[in-house]
Amino acid sequence: MKNKNKQKGYLTAFILFLTICGTINAQNYKGSVYVESTDFSERNDSLIVCFNIKVEANAVPNCSSMYFTPELRNGKQTMDLPYVQLNGKTRSKINSRWFMVASDEWLSLYDAPQMIVNANKFTDENMTYQTALPYESWMDNAHLYLRQELIGCRSEVNLYTYKLSDRVKMAPRAPYEVQSLVALVAPKAEVKTRNRQGSAFLDFQAGRSVILPDFRRNPVELGKINDAFLEVMGDQDAQITGLFIEGYASPEGRYTSNDKLARERAIALKDYIKNRYMLAENLFSVRSTAEDWAGLKQKVEESNIAQKDRVLAIIDGSSEYDAKEAQLKGLSVYNTLLRDIFPELRRVEYQIDYSVRNYSTTEARQLMNTNPENLSQLELYSVALEYGKDSPEYKRILMEIIPKYFDSDPVAMNNAAALLIENGEENTALRLLEKAPALPEAWNNLGVIYMMRGELDKAADLLNQASVGGVTEAAHNLQELAKKKEDELKRK
Repeated sequence: MKNKNKQKGYLTAFILFLTICGTINAQNYKGSVYVESTDFSERNDSLIVCFNIKVEANAVPNCSSMYFTPELRNGKQTMDLPYVQLNGKTRSKINSRWFMVASDEWLSLYDAPQMIVNANKFTDENMTYQTALPYESWMDNAHLYLRQELIGCRSEVNLYTYKLSDRVKMAPRAPYEVQSLVALVAPKAEVKTRNRQGSAFLDFQAGRSVILPDFRRNPVELGKINDAFLEVMGDQDAQITGLFIEGYASPEGRYTSNDKLARERAIALKDYIKNRYMLAENLFSVRSTAEDWAGLKQKVEESNIAQKDRVLAIIDGSSEYDAKEAQLKGLSVYNTLLRDIFPELRRVEYQIDYSVRNYSTTEARQLMNTNPENLSQLELYSVALEYGKDSPEYKRILMEIIPKYFDSDPVAMNNAAALLIENGEENTALRLLEKAPALPEAWNNLGVIYMMRGELDKAADLLNQASVGGVTEAAHNLQELAKKKEDELKRK
């Protein structure tokens, strides 16, 4: 606009010179101007401005110029768009002479109009103005005005302003899709300790605690124990570090007798294992539970026996154990308990604790499909990285194998959830992230879920916490969150 004003000033000075040196007949301003806005819209990141101008004959005197300048206003910011110049017949000739004699310095200051029209006093002039310019956010609330300036024969100026449009017509926009980043955690190295657990329902002769390998069910039950030990001891990478054995008795009989019986039967299994596999005494820990009332309650709750509520009330009562047994004997259902449930309580439980050596990534890759329980989370994670993040093996290891063997580990839950988020499985990811409440990377991933769901305030809180916790992905996600909020404001 600055250059255009200068240009107008130069032309006015030249007109005054001609007025002094020659004769120009002034004409009265007659006729009308009609303006119609046809387009004021945003398309393909451009602002489109289009309107029609009709200038009646004789509206522009021979020695005058009429300027039409579109203007954007939004209350704080304004912008002039390229203008239209309409010249009377005499003014057109004057301008032509001026351009011929003007110096390069003056011409360099000239701001060329969008179009120049040389008016004919006998006919109307119909013009269509159209321009496009890069769209900026402040234009969302801009109004479109048109300034009409008539510079007369003696440099007098008449100014008129038209309001063409109240607001830009926005093109339909799809909601902004955030480009979020999930955060994974590299597991830490661990001392690999594993265990094998089982229960043996051994049969003993009445009142005795010596294990007879061929007595009743004992061959089958001892076979289970032998299989577990052979599997661990046959693994050259494993070393037994401890054995835990606990004996249980049913509530049948006096409590003191059952206490002695449960302890002796646990010791009997310890001696059997120790002698059979020639293990050191200091590897064993032995414990006993005289009467397994907790186990009895669980099995009754799972059953459909008669008088179920009465049985449970006795179990939960405050009576001494022998008194509870007497109360059970008074029920008609007691024989059912004695036959179907009590035998399941007479058992010896065992746990084999062992350590496993560390493996290289090449070894871990070979073991992944044959003996994955011997691998640490870090070893499995390293195999996944070796396959590559775009491979199906990478996803299977992080989403299936690691969570199976490390189902309570926060790092395992977070990493599986991260891939589930990328896979669009938000609900499952949320359940896993509940198991990692103190992990900053999990806060980031929760923030991503809430951002995707449109719960932007929740997302902001979590992402800010994650950012403070040092998660680099959170800073990127906060930028995406700002873009999402800005987009929602535009769409209101």
